[in-house]
Formats: sequence, structure tokens, C-alpha cells
Amino acid sequence: MRRASRSWIIVILIAMVLSVIFLTPTLLGDMLPSWWGKVFPRKGLRLGLDLRGGVYLLLGVRAEKAVDQELSSMKDLINEGLAKDKIIPKSFQNSDKTLTINFFSKDDLEKARKLETDYKEIADINENDLSLSFTLKDQYIKELQRRAIDQVKETITNRVDEFGVVEPTIQRAGADRILIQVPGASASDRERIINIIKRAAVLEFKIVKDTGPTQETLLAKYSVGTPDELSLQGLRFHQGDTRQENEKYFVTESDAQVTGQYLSDARLIFDEYGRPAVGFSFRGEGASKFGKLTGDNIGNRLAIVLDGTIKSAPVIQERISSQGRITGSFTLDEAKDLALVLRSGALPVPVDVEQEQTVGPSLGSDSIEKGKLSMIVGGIAVLLFMIVFYKLQGVIADIALALNMFFIMGFLSAFGVTLTLPGIAGLVLTIGMAVDGNIITFERIKEELRIGKSTFAAIDAGYERSLWTVLDSNLTTLLTALILFWFGTGPIKGFAVTLSIGIIFTIFSNVVVARVITNLVYGERKVEALSI
Repeated sequence: MRRASRSWIIVILIAMVLSVIFLTPTLLGDMLPSWWGKVFPRKGLRLGLDLRGGVYLLLGVRAEKAVDQELSSMKDLINEGLAKDKIIPKSFQNSDKTLTINFFSKDDLEKARKLETDYKEIADINENDLSLSFTLKDQYIKELQRRAIDQVKETITNRVDEFGVVEPTIQRAGADRILIQVPGASASDRERIINIIKRAAVLEFKIVKDTGPTQETLLAKYSVGTPDELSLQGLRFHQGDTRQENEKYFVTESDAQVTGQYLSDARLIFDEYGRPAVGFSFRGEGASKFGKLTGDNIGNRLAIVLDGTIKSAPVIQERISSQGRITGSFTLDEAKDLALVLRSGALPVPVDVEQEQTVGPSLGSDSIEKGKLSMIVGGIAVLLFMIVFYKLQGVIADIALALNMFFIMGFLSAFGVTLTLPGIAGLVLTIGMAVDGNIITFERIKEELRIGKSTFAAIDAGYERSLWTVLDSNLTTLLTALILFWFGTGPIKGFAVTLSIGIIFTIFSNVVVARVITNLVYGERKVEALSI
């Protein structure tokens, strides 16, 4: 019988110390000292939506809109390039994934051919009579859509994090969906969270050309019947929400010279009448662009356009370079939420709420109690079973099992895993796998004793010959858990994470911890009969 390996004892002690450190944030929560997070992880275990209650949302991302935006961006860039060469295009046409440029003459078309080198990597370019067509390649379209979904996820994460709810879970679900779980959010918060998530928050600054009380009156001034016809004159039609009865509709320049992408900050302020408003600041290039826009248009009105609607249109009194404000009929919460979404940035493409649920805290509390009860009852039953059937070796197995659960909870806490009901099921399954490994080893030791081997030889042979069986059963389960993690979403992912970490430490517990404890108990002393 070999002595317990000093190296393995040190490894076990290190694992125990790390588990204590990792579990401390879970046990102490807000009582942690301020310096803790600078030295150790402070995430801790989090309770999932099914245990704590909160808001569950499944968003569909309209990733196909990224193609329209890319074509629109290409149109602007191509138009700028043509203008430098003094080429005036006859018209532009967007169709599906193709941008077509029509020219007045063959000479203009010949000059425009140099554009092909700038776009040949992302588009197939075709010439037809007096037109050039740029058709985006399928691979590039997939990349555009992937980037759009990733950007939507990042923007929504920033928005929900700033809302102040505790530890939201935001992850991709399938090809074009995003799953959002906000544990602890009350029913009263639900509508605000949904509005914050869905809001496009596209902020534009444009010079006002005209305003009127009705759409018909305003369009008649420009001898057009629809807003689309107005756009052919380089102008844009907007609805107004400025609390002025004679300013329900506005005409502005078509393109925004400054947009919200240049904002460095947005915050809640109050206007001179004590009403909630949103103050904003620009950074770098944005400050210089805004300064030029206001400096060149002193005496004109500046439209502050939010998601296509003009919220205010003050007269420019002087050059403004870095700060401004958005006023309107905001409540306090609306102004706070608008500042929040402006700080987090605009959504690159629209999103739709496909599924929405509010889970009550009473269901979570009931689930927690039942989960605790199932683990306690199951754990006690397993511990007693091992002691009754395997005597002293059963006690050793129970100690190894207790350490196994301690390690698992510690490292789950270190990774900040969100614990859900499926996660608890994963823990219970892990207990079963751990016990199964010990039973395989103990039964193998019994077989060695029955064929006449000495006590220590039977222990050595039992652990060595059961090793591959234990590894095989656990590693195949681990492989399945990894597949579930890769393809699963939400609760399935939580189950897979818990099960994967549990299996890794179960193997360590079966192969190393139980063997080290056995060696420590028996050491080099003579043993006539093994208690098994």
C-alpha cells in the first residue's frame, strides 16, 4: 500500500482554499469588503429567472435590414466619389441586394468604372447599357447580418446593465434571436425594460426648412402630394412632437450632418420650467461638426430628430460646439430612459419581441424550497446507502462526495454561473455520477479480495483497474454536456454548464480524492480485513 502522495494532498488543499475564496461572494454578498474585487472574483452564484422571478424576453432581430443600410451607405460613398469627378448620376435604385446607378452618358459610365476596384471584394459588378449594378456577395451579406446581430446584443446589454437590474442574462438564441432574462425585475419594470430594449434611439440634427399644422398644407407649398416626392428635392418630411399646435409637421434637409453616434454623454436635466429633459455632449469630431453646423446656420432652427420624430426645434442663437439638450413632453422616467438609450447607442437594425413572460417571485421561492428539499433528501439517502453497503469505505466515499460538491459550488461561483432549476437537476445528476464511480471501484476491490489478494493489493488493483471504466462513463457524459452547451439555449445551457463542471470534479473526486483519503486512513499499517 502506497503512502498518500504529498503532491496530490497539496492539490486537494489548493482546490479547497480556492473553493472557499470563490464561494465567499455568494455567502457574504454585499458584505464583502471593497478591496475584495481587486484581488479575488466577486461574481458569486446567481439565481436564475425560474428561481428568483423576473422578465423573460425573446427578441427577433431583423438582420436583413443590415443589407438595406449597407446599400444606402454604398450609395452615399459612391455619390461622393462621383461628385469629386464631376459626374452627376441620373438615378440610384435599390433592389433586394443590388444597388444600380444610372448615368446620362457613356462617357460618365466610363469614368465611373474605377469604382469597381473599391467594391469588387464585396460585390459582383455588372454593366448594362448606361448603368452599373453592384450586387452584394452572399458571404458578405452573412457577415453583415452576423455583425448586426452581435452589435444589437452588445447595445441591448449596455442598456439593460445601465437600467440597474441585477445580473441580467443576455445571449444569442439560434441564428437571429436574442434571449434576455432579467431576474428580480418587477412587473412594473417590464414595460420600461421592453421600451428601452426596442427603442432604435437614432438621433439626428437637421436644419428646418419649413413647418406647418397639417401634412397637406405643408406638402402643397412644395407642389408635391407625398413625402416620397419631397425626397426627390433633397428634403425630408417629419412629424413633430414639440407641443406647438401649428408645428405638427416639419420639412428639413434630407441628410443629417450630425448624428447621435458622436455623443459622449447623455443625462437627465431639467429645463427652465422645471420639466424633465435630456442634456447631451459631443466628443472630438462630433463637437467640431456640431460647431460648424450651428455656426453656419445662426438664426435658423435646428431640428432635434429622435427616431424620425422632431422633439424640439430651437432657433440657433450662436455657435454651439459641445453641448445641447432635448426637450419635450417627457416624464421623469421617460427622460431617464431616453438618456440611457442614447448613451448606449442606436440599434443597427430593428428588433421585435417574439416572446414575453413575467415570472412571479412566489414561483421562484417555491422552486428554491423544492430544489433544496430534493437535494437534501437525495444527498442523505446517498450518504446512508454508501455507509450501510460499504462501511468504512462508504464513509471515505461520503467525504470525497462532500468535497466534490464543495469544489463544484466553488467553481460555479467563480464563473458567475446562473443557477436554475435545470442547473439543480445537473447537480443532482452529478451526485449520482460521483456515487456510481465509487461503487464501480468498490465492487472491483471486492472482486480482487474474493480471488485471494491481500487487502492492500486489492485496493491498488481496484482503483487501477476501475480507472478506465470511471473515465469512460464520465467522459461520454461530459461530451454530451458539451454538445448541449454548444447547441442549447437558456435553461439547457445552464444544465450543460453545471453538469460539465460537476463531471470534471467528479472524475477528480473518484480518481484522486477518494484514493488519497483511503491511503491516509490505512497508511503503512497492517490491516487484516478491509471494511467494505
